[in-house]
Amino acid sequence: MSTEESTEQAVEATYTPAQIKAATTKEAVLKALLDQVDKAYKAARADVQAMLDEQQRTTGGTKFDATLPDGTKVGDVRLSGGEKAAKITDEQAFVEWAHKQFPSEAITKLVRPVPARLVKGVQPKFVTLLLEQMTAAGVAQVHHAETGELLDVPGVEIKPSRARTHSVNFTRATKVKRAGRDLVADAWRSGILAPIVLPALAPPPAATAAAAPSADESEAAA
Repeated sequence: MSTEESTEQAVEATYTPAQIKAATTKEAVLKALLDQVDKAYKAARADVQAMLDEQQRTTGGTKFDATLPDGTKVGDVRLSGGEKAAKITDEQAFVEWAHKQFPSEAITKLVRPVPARLVKGVQPKFVTLLLEQMTAAGVAQVHHAETGELLDVPGVEIKPSRARTHSVNFTRATKVKRAGRDLVADAWRSGILAPIVLPALAPPPAATAAAAPSADESEAAA
């Protein structure tokens, strides 16, 4: 037996062609369904966000029930308000103010190459501290620790730092009630949801009508 023959070993297939075909078909089908669901979900989420924002502005409402067509509650949708934070919008104005009010926190650097120039700044840790204080207060003002004076801070604005969003919360299962997710699954299997939430994947009405014989056909068969 040659060295080449002794080192070569036959590799047995782990999966049969039928198994591979079934697996690839399953993935392809799920990918097609996922694309449809993802597209519909993003559109629905954008619609809900716009509606919740309007309701919060007009009525103050931030929480709404999610129900099935028959009125069964499966959860609720809650609006989360966007967060705001102090941000420097005019660095020059802020730095000049900080140099005047807190000279011990000032930084002046000589920046090269030629022509060299002086650049004014403020200690980073001190800037962070001031911004945190203004974020907590919700206004562009800080208290001077030594004088106790309330100072307006130029070059800083309280601006949104996180967009408003919302969350879907399903009801939990109890001894007498099924979980919201299970109720949705039941309703989907019954066929009542597809035409409402995913019309692209709902069976056409003709298919449903063809499945049940008409009264005339029943009489003729009799």
